[in-house]
Amino acid sequence: MSISGNALVMKEVNINLVRRTLKLKTQATKQQIAQETGLSIVTVGTILQQLVQDGEAFDAEAAASSGGRPAQQFRFNEDFAHALIIFLHEEGGKDTAHLRVVNLYGESIYTENRRMEAITLECFEPWIDTIIVQYPTIRAIGFGLPGVEYEGRMILTDYKELTGSPIVEHYKERYGLPVLVENDVNAAVIGYCRRRQVVSEAATVYIYFPTKCGPGSGIYIDGKLYKGNGGFAGEVASIPLGIDWDDQTLYESLERFVEAVAKLVVAVCSIINPYAITFSSSLLSPQLLEGIAACCTKQLPKSVVPVLGLSQNFTLDYQYGMAFETLALLEPQVFLTAQ
Repeated sequence: MSISGNALVMKEVNINLVRRTLKLKTQATKQQIAQETGLSIVTVGTILQQLVQDGEAFDAEAAASSGGRPAQQFRFNEDFAHALIIFLHEEGGKDTAHLRVVNLYGESIYTENRRMEAITLECFEPWIDTIIVQYPTIRAIGFGLPGVEYEGRMILTDYKELTGSPIVEHYKERYGLPVLVENDVNAAVIGYCRRRQVVSEAATVYIYFPTKCGPGSGIYIDGKLYKGNGGFAGEVASIPLGIDWDDQTLYESLERFVEAVAKLVVAVCSIINPYAITFSSSLLSPQLLEGIAACCTKQLPKSVVPVLGLSQNFTLDYQYGMAFETLALLEPQVFLTAQ
């Protein structure tokens, strides 16, 4: 097996490998990184000095030693670059824009929430203009929006002014930065699974019940988001179950609501057969989940009924997923190809 790629590509691959390893470890010696990567100590040392010179890493305290000269440690600089995420989510029945600036570990260093009156393509620009002046190290922008996203546009959303708008193209051209748009529940399932380190090859489905409209879901399979053809995967409110999810009386009767959710679970299991379904809903409790599971066993073999769970913090899942996806835009896309 041969590896294609010239010397410059190999150099970039090695730099990325050292950078990624140091990021995972936070702090390490060149000997430790060489052992992890399989690169020579000389190569690792040269790369680390370059990262320090560029500001991506810095010298840390020498490692303790039982004898001899203490080894120099290097620390990853999580504030070398930042990402701006803006995700919309209702709070108290009001549309709210959550603005976060996150470092390379996804930790928030700036937090602000703003009530939204009118949501248009350009409405975010004044906020972004101000924040970028305050944080010139922002290198990517991510938008989280409810609805169906396809190729950087919202093809289905409650925000009429955003329907069909070229969000990615518009903001990429205005700020000269990489931009992404992601569905709210897709981001939430990523955040939930990564926070809990879900690694199952079987699917995990995350179903969110907002207060103003029907449920939406995100599907996570083998460590990756599944969006389907055209980004429509997970639009469970469209499954023809004879349930009017916009009927507010449905949510006033726990018995009716449990029956409706059980029907939805059966439908999802019949198509995807996930290992687990996690709900985010203020109406559900562990006791009600037991009732839903019992209803499902009437139509499904017991072995097929997924593990049912609850996430108590949709906003945190949403934020974590948006941070992860937006920061991924900053990951160097240099790969070796086997021939």
